[in-house]
Amino acid sequence: MPAACDPKTQPRPAQAQTPLWDVLPPDTPAHLTEQLHAAPPGEARALALVALARAVRDTTPSGALTLGEAALDEALRADSPRAAVLALVGLGYVSASLGQPARAHDVVSRAQTLAEEHGLMDLRSAVLNNRALTQIVSGQWSGAAQDLNDALDAAQSAGSPQDYGNALINLAWLANLRGDAKGALHQLNVLEEHIHRQDAPLQNDLWPYLHENRAHAYVTLARQARALGRAEAQQQAAAQGLMVLRAADAALRAVPNLTTELLCAAHRSALLLLQGDLDGARAAACRSADLSQHTQQRLYTEPHLSLAEVLDAQGDPAGALAEYSAALEIVRAQRRHLDTQLILQSVSALHERQGQLAAALGAAREALDSAQAALHHMGEAALHHQHLDQELRQARADASSWQDRLRRAERLARQDALTGVLNRRGLEEGMQLLRRQEEGSALAGWSLLAAVFVDIDHFKSVNDRFSHTHGDRVLQVVARLLSQVAAQARPGTLVGRYGGEEFVLVAPIRAPGQAQALAEACRQAVEAHEWSALLPSMNLTASVGYAVERPERLPAALHAADDHLYRAKRAGRNQVHPPG
Repeated sequence: MPAACDPKTQPRPAQAQTPLWDVLPPDTPAHLTEQLHAAPPGEARALALVALARAVRDTTPSGALTLGEAALDEALRADSPRAAVLALVGLGYVSASLGQPARAHDVVSRAQTLAEEHGLMDLRSAVLNNRALTQIVSGQWSGAAQDLNDALDAAQSAGSPQDYGNALINLAWLANLRGDAKGALHQLNVLEEHIHRQDAPLQNDLWPYLHENRAHAYVTLARQARALGRAEAQQQAAAQGLMVLRAADAALRAVPNLTTELLCAAHRSALLLLQGDLDGARAAACRSADLSQHTQQRLYTEPHLSLAEVLDAQGDPAGALAEYSAALEIVRAQRRHLDTQLILQSVSALHERQGQLAAALGAAREALDSAQAALHHMGEAALHHQHLDQELRQARADASSWQDRLRRAERLARQDALTGVLNRRGLEEGMQLLRRQEEGSALAGWSLLAAVFVDIDHFKSVNDRFSHTHGDRVLQVVARLLSQVAAQARPGTLVGRYGGEEFVLVAPIRAPGQAQALAEACRQAVEAHEWSALLPSMNLTASVGYAVERPERLPAALHAADDHLYRAKRAGRNQVHPPG
């Protein structure tokens, strides 16, 4: 929780551990736990687990992940494609919330394939809604808009008012992210008409989302009026937004939803700030940050950004920068380049207001670098999707049942096809597991995690001088060497290919010095290998960067290690940074 807020209000996060009952928060609906107890093994139990995971995903996402995985296992044993699709859709939502975009996309893609194979057309809208969520997070807004419009059509064809309402909510959210407040309000007006035609339970479920997105739109309108110097319009939009939030409070009392509540608190902070109420804005921002930490969510940066704005307005630029840094830590770890650019623009503006022109220019340049990285990431994403399609086709050809196909596809999705080590999704899941083990005291004594980035020096020259086939073989050898280094470290150390010629190791450690030793062992393994048979007259080396953090701050360690890697390369390559 931010230091700017009262630490006494901080709730203790629920712990994620087995058995299943241990992952449930105290306020889990009793009828759902009773339903699970009563459900016989098979499809009924799988669906009960899906319902329970959906109920706790906003309060205990790591617990929802455990429940979703249990639901998928039960669906596979029960030979229930429907339950499997629903479990995968739920896993996609929770994975996105926990900051695992690669996994979110993969499981939703498998849900789509499975639904199509078994003719489960009534589930198509739910699948498309969740696929749109993964695209929104990664900044692929055009694809998300297409999926959401298709989801509307599919929900209408299937006669699913819940899915139809969800698609409208997501379309409004997307419009708000684009700064299109009028477009968002239009979608929400359509949603309101839709809600009034539904029965009470569905109305209660949809009202909080409608009010939250409507408040978001009024925040945008008020800010746009401020930028144009229209003070009266600014105050009017802020007042309307606060009125909407009062309706949201009433809706949330009827159907509590902590994620929606934290977003409403962030919007309240922004609106009060626009009205000049700094104390009220700070209290609302702290409430949003409090809820964000309690829910363990890694999807929304609004809690950090609202507090940054308040601290900036109160004359605390250092505190504001700390909150911007926390938001950047989230979006960088998830490679959300568009969000990274927007936050860096705010950082640049803050430096400029402080007269720190060099720092402002540095942030602006970093934003430009992020824009270039976004283009590269789009190419990588397209290649990943192509590989995923190939894996699915291969799984269908090699396996005898849909369960075997799904298990094989899930296994392949975690593994880099070329080198056999983990890919980005496998790393994401492995790192999440390490954090969950730490919460459950499974790593007693291993209170720190080391992140080690390894990049092959001058790898392009290998492809240029020899061939891409030689380059692939080099990557395979380096993966094997790093796996051997990891085997000498603590069991459970993760080794993965992060992209191109870059690898990463994540290891539980007892003391920071162990991270430097692990990094140096990686460097030496590459340098000491006899490369002459594969690369005549060429010696291969690697640059290594590492960082150490507590398990809950692993994303910060990954970002720092990546930065240290590039310092090692700029310093001359074939070295470790920081030096021992």
